[in-house]
Amino acid sequence: MRDNIKGRALTETTLFILLSMYKPNHGYGIMQFIENETNGRVSLGAGTLYGAINTLLKKDWITPYELNTDTRKNNT
Repeated sequence: MRDNIKGRALTETTLFILLSMYKPNHGYGIMQFIENETNGRVSLGAGTLYGAINTLLKKDWITPYELNTDTRKNNT
């Protein structure tokens, strides 16, 4: 992912991932959100999604957390 806070626009993928996190969400929920919001035009594979999430985590654009009632990781 080539996103840069200084001077460069977000990629479409990054924009939709960040939009999907307006509330806590997990990977599959993020994929569903993006597919629904784009009427199926954008469909991310798991590798693309989790690679992008890892990049966003490294840049501190999002932070992970776990819900007590579920073992799946959520990102915000």
